[in-house]
Amino acid sequence: MGFVEASPTSEQPAQGGQGATDWQRRVVGRSLEGAKRRSLDRSSALVRAAARVLERTNGQSLTVQEVADEAGQSLRTLYQYFSSKDDLLLAVYEEAMQVYARLLHAAIRPLDDPVERLAGAIIAAARMPVLHQRAGVDRGLSALRLQLSQAAPELVARSQAPVTTLFRELVGEAMVDARTTVGGVDAATYFVCAMRTSFILSMTLGNEYAVEMPDVIDLSCFCVAGLGLERSRPWHEAVDGRLELSRGQGRSILRRLAREPA
Repeated sequence: MGFVEASPTSEQPAQGGQGATDWQRRVVGRSLEGAKRRSLDRSSALVRAAARVLERTNGQSLTVQEVADEAGQSLRTLYQYFSSKDDLLLAVYEEAMQVYARLLHAAIRPLDDPVERLAGAIIAAARMPVLHQRAGVDRGLSALRLQLSQAAPELVARSQAPVTTLFRELVGEAMVDARTTVGGVDAATYFVCAMRTSFILSMTLGNEYAVEMPDVIDLSCFCVAGLGLERSRPWHEAVDGRLELSRGQGRSILRRLAREPA
């Protein structure tokens, strides 16, 4: 007896639904996974195209049309993944912070002592914008941060989580034996991150205080001493000399992001 072809009825389970067979669920799963991968690949390509545009213009100008052209996509395709220019820029900043955190981790890898690791991260973070051959090459990232802080400060804070989390860990490990009046690890992390950010903004976008800026070693000395972990200037200079970045391996964060595979 041959197989009888069943006619489609409302009693048959929908493919991929609760009553689906195993093979149907596998097919639907592969289909959804493929669509997800294609969506992530295309959106990642747009983020990296935006990073290239920002890097070329030092963050001074960017239009969604420029990004679409850079990525070889249509404007309609871009808006399928990002609702607005700010939405796209926020994605760029979030990805840039992931790159930034990885570069900091790599920079302090040779260091074992907790206080050295904290000082090394402060120094490395401040040196990144000037280590590349092009002075001020990360100006675009600083400008982008200021733009986004005005539009969505709470989202910028979440985007910076990889870097903030790294510094919180380093501060917590360094403060174990510290004699400090700072009210806990979170407060200490805030002060260190605020000083680091202010210093980098002044260095990349211009000093607005009309007084001579300290150098990178001064920044490290000030932050570490403020946590009750005072070390001599030669100690900080020795930490600087052991960083991976001190060997000339600095990179523009936006350039690194633009060149990373999707």
